[in-house]
Amino acid sequence: MFWPWSAVYSIVVFSIVGISWLVERRRPGSTQRVGLVVALGSSLIYITWRVLFTIPSGNWISLVAGVLLVAAELAAIVQMVASTVRGWRQVEHVPVPLSALASIPSVDIYIATFSESIGVLEPTLAGAMSIRYPGDFTVYLCDDGSRPAVRKLAKRYGAEYLERDEHQHAKAGNLNNALANSGGELVVTLDADMIPTVDFLEKTVGYFVDENLAFVQAPQAFHNQDLFQHNLFSGKGLPNEQDLFMRTLQAGNGRFNAVMYVGSNAVIRRTALDAIGGFAIGVITEDMATGMLLQAAGYRTLFVPDIIAAGLAAENLSDLLTQRIRWARGNIQTARKWNPLTLPGLSWMQRWIYAAGIVYWNFGILKIVFILAPLVYLIGGIPILHAGVSSILVIWLPYFVASFVGMKVASQGRRSFTWSHVYEIAMAPTIAVAIVTEWLGFSKKVFAVTPKGVSTDKLNFRVAIASPHIVLLGLSLYALLNAFVLSPGEFNFGSVVIISFWTVYNLVGLVMAILVCLERPRKRSTERTEVDLPVEVRLWKGAPVEGRVLDLSFNGVRFALPWSNAFGPTEAARQLEQKGEIAIDGIGLISGSSRWVSETNNGLLVGFEFDELPPAEAVKLVAKITSSPRWVRHDREVSAGIAGAAARTVIGAARKANPALRTELRVATHGIAHLRQEEFELAPSFEVDLEDLSFGGCRILSPRRLSLGDHYQVDLGDRRSGGAEVQWVERHGGRYLAGLKFDGVMERMVQL
Repeated sequence: MFWPWSAVYSIVVFSIVGISWLVERRRPGSTQRVGLVVALGSSLIYITWRVLFTIPSGNWISLVAGVLLVAAELAAIVQMVASTVRGWRQVEHVPVPLSALASIPSVDIYIATFSESIGVLEPTLAGAMSIRYPGDFTVYLCDDGSRPAVRKLAKRYGAEYLERDEHQHAKAGNLNNALANSGGELVVTLDADMIPTVDFLEKTVGYFVDENLAFVQAPQAFHNQDLFQHNLFSGKGLPNEQDLFMRTLQAGNGRFNAVMYVGSNAVIRRTALDAIGGFAIGVITEDMATGMLLQAAGYRTLFVPDIIAAGLAAENLSDLLTQRIRWARGNIQTARKWNPLTLPGLSWMQRWIYAAGIVYWNFGILKIVFILAPLVYLIGGIPILHAGVSSILVIWLPYFVASFVGMKVASQGRRSFTWSHVYEIAMAPTIAVAIVTEWLGFSKKVFAVTPKGVSTDKLNFRVAIASPHIVLLGLSLYALLNAFVLSPGEFNFGSVVIISFWTVYNLVGLVMAILVCLERPRKRSTERTEVDLPVEVRLWKGAPVEGRVLDLSFNGVRFALPWSNAFGPTEAARQLEQKGEIAIDGIGLISGSSRWVSETNNGLLVGFEFDELPPAEAVKLVAKITSSPRWVRHDREVSAGIAGAAARTVIGAARKANPALRTELRVATHGIAHLRQEEFELAPSFEVDLEDLSFGGCRILSPRRLSLGDHYQVDLGDRRSGGAEVQWVERHGGRYLAGLKFDGVMERMVQL
């Protein structure tokens, strides 16, 4: 059905969207409300048109398919309306200093842990111990794994160690046990990987001048690349996938006293927790339930936008899905136990926001419906809507374009419509199965901890996770083939073009989801943070060499040493020792080992691994890392095109891995050496060109072909080294370039 005014409507929408887009690019934020109004208005017009005029009635299969599709679209628009309301106006953030308090309250800091490694847990503990606060505060390691190593860690740092004889109610039970064994007026909850900044309490406790304030929630931020950023080679272009909720939507929730407690990075009033019986139990998302119960009890809650703690995002798709399944199931469990629509004490806006959050976790089902719907028509010939091409163009197209632009505006640049599509498709099949089983009553109450700090040096394709996407991709391609090649005469051309566009849009998401399943290696055991600090390096005899720290991690440092009159390539090669000490400004003297050295035109780059740090130095180190402006990455999409991400992923996955940097500095020699194969003692030696030399090996140019793994005696004249093993061989003109690794490191092999 086509109404004459529809053409005018579509022109008006396109004009407003286009002008708003141009103005927004020059003056960010200036057209936010215009974009939201147009997106909201076009969505309401579209869904009204769909419900009243487009549901097919030819046969029961078509009717069921049409109703399911409309229901999925209606649920998606409910989400969009909720996001629009929350993004309509930003709450002005007014800091409240500690001086506003009549007295400084005591604080208990709970670090909840179960199975996380010491490597993940120790930086968080060091960060907690570094917090600056004029009042009394106590750090508790709440170990539900009852591990001796964690008890020892707590003792080293002077923290309290708590464990339980019985481990009921998972994290909520662990936190309730901490409440029963501590007495601070305020409590801080931190996940095992969430490292707080030194000003964590300074930026949160002042707000408790309001006696009715239950908790202050800060964003959960992340100092590593999430799997979408990492696997798609898009760390510079994409923000963390969770930033939209943690920074934008949570700020919007604050307008309606509906800030969601997310389990970490929060300060809570003990008396408020006591009033509701402690942390909520009986569900696997105790955080969301606890926050809602506090609000239902009449308490105020507050969101602060400051990044005052950051942790590790899930580092592979399997771990991400484990986490999101827990969140999805937990939301449904909470709705069953404390339905936000009927829970006494909530305002109507609080009810709507919590209900919209629960509806959101059905996105896996909705996304599968959106993927299958066009295939039902293109493969099965079953109509999924009753509408002409002209009506679709003037009603659906404005809605799609306005939603596309509105998403970008409402998220303040943190999320585009297309990337939301990719994220949801990547998780949809697994989440859909979990949600269906939960709704059917097959509830899962086991709290699954998300693994953090996992490193791997192998490229891994998650076949099991990718399989549903591959099947859907194949069906989508077959549907297009059927429509345009196998059975083109069976479809209306205009309808085929529009539904094919829909299918291609889904194809883009499916392809990106499959690429996400191609997991890149994560070789670092701890994350690096860019810094700029002076350093004195004592890896050479004599006076320390001055340089600049380029990045820091809890385990090591990378620094640059510029060439000078007193320190050049020859001096560096003659005197370099692997063990030594460095002094970093604001941290002190740290012992360790050089792990690699790389020569540049201007000096040396050195990777240095710390020995075990004393707690005092570890606390200072973490404070330096968390104070860096580059600790947490940006939260806006920057040149985040889908095509570019796909191209980078394919090229990056096919590219040969960079070789490991050498531990020793190599110096060009252009001398002569003699080789003799060890297994043939009477075999004559032969002459080779010595290209470069280090304490651990050399590179030679040989007239004879060498084989990998062969052992040779290498004679360097007055620098005789003994045995060496062939590590690699390359053809070089009519000769062979080879790398040899010495069996023993000579103390002074290079004497230039």
